[in-house]
Amino acid sequence: MEIKEIYELIENIGVFVFSTISGDEVHSRIAHFNGCDEEGIYFRTMINKPFGRQLIETGKVTVCGITDNKCLGYEENGTPSFPLSYTIRLIGDVKRVEPEVIKEKSKTNKALLSAANDIDKYPAMAEGNFVLYRAKGEVFDVDFDCIHRDHKLLRKRFSFGGISFNPAGVRITDACIGCGKCKEVCTFKAIEEGSPFKVREDRCDDCGSCLLACPVNAIKESLIF
Repeated sequence: MEIKEIYELIENIGVFVFSTISGDEVHSRIAHFNGCDEEGIYFRTMINKPFGRQLIETGKVTVCGITDNKCLGYEENGTPSFPLSYTIRLIGDVKRVEPEVIKEKSKTNKALLSAANDIDKYPAMAEGNFVLYRAKGEVFDVDFDCIHRDHKLLRKRFSFGGISFNPAGVRITDACIGCGKCKEVCTFKAIEEGSPFKVREDRCDDCGSCLLACPVNAIKESLIF
C-alpha cells in the first residue's frame, strides 16, 4: 500500500490511540494525524508534554484506531455483536520536523496548513511536529455476519520506509498429515486443502481453534508482527 492510500483509511477513522514508552510503562493518549507526503505521515503535540518528550527520547510510537465508535454490542441472548468496521494499527519510528519545513510543505500540502498555523499560535507546538517516517501496519476489516462477503475477516499488512514485517496468521508445517480437522473447526474460512494444508493469512484471526484441533501438532503459533 502507498502512504497516500494508508492515509485515506486513517482519515476515515479520525482519532487514534497513540502509545509510547516511558521507562517500564506504556503511556497512551488520544490524538490524530494531520497530513502525509512521500516522507511519511505527520502529527503534532506540544513538545513540553510527556507525549512529546517520550517521542524525542525513544523515537518510537504505536498507533491504533477503529472506524466504529461502538465496536461491540450484544444480542438479546448475550452473544457479542460486532458491526462492520475496520481497525488500523501502526508500529514505527518517528522524528521531529522543523517548523520551517512544515510551513514550506503547507504551501503545497493543504493538510499541513493547520499545523503551520499552530506554529505561530502555540509556541510550544512549533517544535512538536513529528513524522512517522518508517512503519509497519495492518488493516483489520471485519464482517462477522458475512453481509458483504462469504468470510468474516479481511486483513492486510503493509509497510513503508524500508521496514519489514512478518506474515499474519498461524503456520501449518510439513508435519501436516492432511486429516482436515483444522479446516473443519476454522470459522473464518482461512484454511485451504493441500499438502500440507495452507493458512490464508488475509483471513486468519489467530483464534487458536486449529492449533487445538491438530492431532499431530503440525500448526505453529503466528510470528510476532
